[in-house]
Formats: sequence, C-alpha cells, structure tokens
Amino acid sequence: MSASRPHRFAAAFAVVMILVFALPASAQKKAPDGVKVLLLSGGARQHHGYRDQALVLARGLEDSGRYEVTICEDGSILTSPGMSKYDVLIVHVDRRDPEFKFTEEQQKALLALVHSGKGYVSIHGADNAAPDWLPEWREMLGGVFSHVGLPDSKTKKGEFQVKIARKDHPVTKDLPDFTLKDELYYHLQMKRPIEPLAVVEVEGQTWPVAWVLDYGKGRVFHTVFGHRDFGPDKNEPLANPSFMKLVLQGTDFVAEPHRKPKP
Repeated sequence: MSASRPHRFAAAFAVVMILVFALPASAQKKAPDGVKVLLLSGGARQHHGYRDQALVLARGLEDSGRYEVTICEDGSILTSPGMSKYDVLIVHVDRRDPEFKFTEEQQKALLALVHSGKGYVSIHGADNAAPDWLPEWREMLGGVFSHVGLPDSKTKKGEFQVKIARKDHPVTKDLPDFTLKDELYYHLQMKRPIEPLAVVEVEGQTWPVAWVLDYGKGRVFHTVFGHRDFGPDKNEPLANPSFMKLVLQGTDFVAEPHRKPKP
C-alpha cells in the first residue's frame, strides 16, 4: 500500500530540510566597526560565473572580520544616494550584456566616487574596456584590456608561477611566490607607469598582474587574475589561499584610510 499524501509530503519536507541545513551558511555577517564594502557583480550571463564568485569573495572578506559586504548587480546604485554609506567599491565583472553595461552617467559617478576618496578594487574582467568607456578609466586603472587600439590585448589560460615583485608592500606582506590556475591578461594598454607588486613570465617577457595606484583622493588595487568560467565545478582562483590573500590585502590597502582607529 502506498504512503498517504501527508506522509509523502512530510518525508519530502524532511529531506529538503536535511539538505538545507547540510549546506554551508552564507548569511551576511555583521562587523560593526568594519569597512562597508559594495561588491558590484552581474554581467556576461552564461559566460562567467560571476554570481558564484561574488559569494566566494564576499565570504572571504566577511570571514576576515574586517568588512561588511553588500552584493549588488544593478549599476544604477552608483548614481544613488545609497552609495554614500560605502567606503570601498569592488568590481570583478566585465558587464558586457546590455542590461549590465555602465551608462555614461554611471561611469562618471564611479570615477567621481573613487576620485573623492573611496577605495576601489578591480579584479580581472573589471578592466575590460568597452568602446564607450570614458578615457578616465585608463587613468584610474593605469591600464586596460582592450581589442580597440594598440596593443591588442591577449589572454592565456593555464598554471602560472606568480612572483612577488615587492615583498615590502602591505598588499604582498608575508606572501611568497605561488602557483595559480587562471587566465592571464597581458599586452594591456597602459596609460601611466605602474610599479608591479606581482608578475608572471610568459613568452619570454615579464607581465604585471597586480598593482596599486592613487586616483585623486582614492586608492586603487587591480589584479588581472580572477577568471571563473560559468557552470558548476569550475575552477575558482579565489579558492587558492595565496590569491585570496593577495585580494584581501589589496582590499585592506585601499580601505585603510576608512578604517576606524582602535581604541
């Protein structure tokens, strides 16, 4: 005799609850004295796993106890009064899809926010210069990935030996050389001189993969690494403890002016 409908429902509900509570918690964590971060995600649907990566990055930031993180995919927040509550803006996406493209107004707002003193972290695809990007992006980032103009930027996937070029900088403090499976951006179109904090050697040349710059009153950290493909079980560079440490310490550096002094 088959089980009654209520019993079948109860059994199914029990299985669902077991699965839910077996999953790792992903609730946002409080850090009352922490720096407030807006993590701007979204874009390139079914091409990059940005939503999955946003959760990994947010968890790493909040687990440090130094940050409260809000994830947003709508670029219109850049022009809203709500941006005033955030100290640091992180972008890890290329926002190629029409619904995610930065409008000119949003671009101006982002640039103005950083120039006024907000910290800015740019990861991988966030340097992919769209044809309608304002020229100031290049000034802020120091260089961009682009197929419009010269040099024609290139990509290469594989395992890379990341060499720490500046061991005395806060971003690379206590970080040894490490191996990273990722996608390299190189032959970037550089606007102004940078001092690499980390480099890789490819095709007989040394390429910068992480650096910091000042932009107006704001600090900027950029890394060309951080690629995650779309779909389950894809490689996540941020799962590499050394790369996560580099990103966290890069965030610490741009956030330092906004950190509350300890009593």
